[in-house]
Amino acid sequence: MKQNINLPLTGVKVVELSTVVAAPTTARMLCAYGAEVIKVETSYGDEHRTTGDFKQVPYEDDKNPIFTINNSNKMFISINIKSDKGKEALLRLLENADIFLTNIRAASLQRAGLDYDTLKDRFPKLIYAHFTGYGPKGPDANDPGFDSTAFWLRSGGQAEWQEKNAYPFTPTYAFGDMATSSTFLSGILMALIGRERTGIGTKVETSLLASGIWCNAIGVVETQFEHKNLNPDPENRNDPLSGYYMCKDGRWIGVYENDFKRDKDKYCKVLGLDDMIGDPRFATMSALVENGVLQEMLDRFTEKFLSKTSFEWRKILIENSISCEVMREMNAITTDPQAVENGYVEEVEFADGMKVMMPCPPIFFSNYERKSYDITGPIGRDTDLIFTKLGYSEAEIFKMKEDGAIR
Repeated sequence: MKQNINLPLTGVKVVELSTVVAAPTTARMLCAYGAEVIKVETSYGDEHRTTGDFKQVPYEDDKNPIFTINNSNKMFISINIKSDKGKEALLRLLENADIFLTNIRAASLQRAGLDYDTLKDRFPKLIYAHFTGYGPKGPDANDPGFDSTAFWLRSGGQAEWQEKNAYPFTPTYAFGDMATSSTFLSGILMALIGRERTGIGTKVETSLLASGIWCNAIGVVETQFEHKNLNPDPENRNDPLSGYYMCKDGRWIGVYENDFKRDKDKYCKVLGLDDMIGDPRFATMSALVENGVLQEMLDRFTEKFLSKTSFEWRKILIENSISCEVMREMNAITTDPQAVENGYVEEVEFADGMKVMMPCPPIFFSNYERKSYDITGPIGRDTDLIFTKLGYSEAEIFKMKEDGAIR
């Protein structure tokens, strides 16, 4: 990694006590742009370290690309916060921290004396960032909440994104976590700005449920009126200019965000359906229904799209300013020139020469840079270094390890 690069969050210190994806990704974004992040793990480590096992991806200490996505650039220490010495060490870390970021459940934090109400007077400038599944109040506040449950199932999105009564689709792993991490990040950054003005820290909270509802906000409002359900119905489409069409190569192309009245004639011309241009039966979507020609239009469009490959149609449609895109597989992203040339993925070399194209944090600046990926390493990789900086002697560190307070 280049040294002395210009980073917007240089000087910000973060103590992270969190696991899996959403909260750790928020911390990862902070350190990618300059913050010093110390990740505190238990003696057995963040369970996300072994996600590669069931995803059939390598997950060794120095060859763990999935864990690295969410934890690159951090410093790793291991503390048993249930021990007196361990808790004392964590509090010493917080003395110089700007942000304490955690997704430990509120009851556990309270038992450990690490809840906001306990810490705010001792550390008045500290930004206390707490992430939950379902939020801090209500009947389900203490329930375990994950991407698949709180973000997808509870928010209504999963029920509405598929055909009614179909077997539920399975989103890609941690999709909701990744989306929510950006929301959490924005809240923490606002708190930093606010502290610059007031000199006082605050508690920042978000949850997977809050994020899931926000991501589906238009649907939440829409279903309070005419459309009680938003499930797609391929057999009952009403707008031929918005939807999916199968192409000659067996790929789908999606054509969207086109105004029917404005774009219909241009669309028909591009498809070679000139007889529909100027025909009042096809003038508006209402006219399609009133004249009984909606299905005819859909059928003719469907037939036309089958005459060329998806990428041939994309080229033709884009040249005519018709919004569209080919449905692509995820394994094509790593060689997509649009993703590669913009730096949305970068090649990282792990141990034994294993090279992986890694997705990058999606924020870019004209005057600032971002840290390149580094390899995460084992549990407690930086324990000795950090504890030495905190003022612990070599003998004290040895004794704390011997007593199980740190690893």
